[in-house]
Parts: sequence; structure tokens; C-alpha cells
Amino acid sequence: MSRSQKPGRTVPVDERFRVRDRFIEAGKGGLENKISGPAHGGTVAERRLRSENEQLKLALAEQMVQLRLWRKEAEHIEDVPSVTSKP
Repeated sequence: MSRSQKPGRTVPVDERFRVRDRFIEAGKGGLENKISGPAHGGTVAERRLRSENEQLKLALAEQMVQLRLWRKEAEHIEDVPSVTSKP
């Protein structure tokens, strides 16, 4: 018996392949579920794009609110006295 072999510790080759296959399948399942989406959500790439789309919509909505506030302030700028307008 060589040094690398230990008595009573041998695992059949087919068992090693079964363990490896279960490990790989579990990893694939974990990757598929990493980006959640509806049950018919499509591929991981589609779900990633959908998520990015939602983030971009939110950013656009925030910018629209800021623009509306800026426009409202600009409408009333003449009503606010400035330091240079005093006699």
C-alpha cells in the first residue's frame, strides 16, 4: 500500500462522480436563483436586464422630480429679493 492510500478510506469512483454532479447541479441552481424574477422570468441575462431597467427608471424619475422643482423655483425667482436689488 502506498503512502497516499489510507486503509478503509477508499471511495468508489462512481460515488465521486455522483457527489461531483450533485455539487455542480446545486451550483447551477444557485446561480439561476441569484437574480430573482417572476416564475416565467426568462434567462438570467433577461432578469439582469429587467433589474437594470427598473434601476434606470427609478433614476430617471428622481431626475424628473428635481427638474420640476428647479422649474418651479425658476418661476418664482423674481419674487425673491436679492442683495443687489436693494436701493
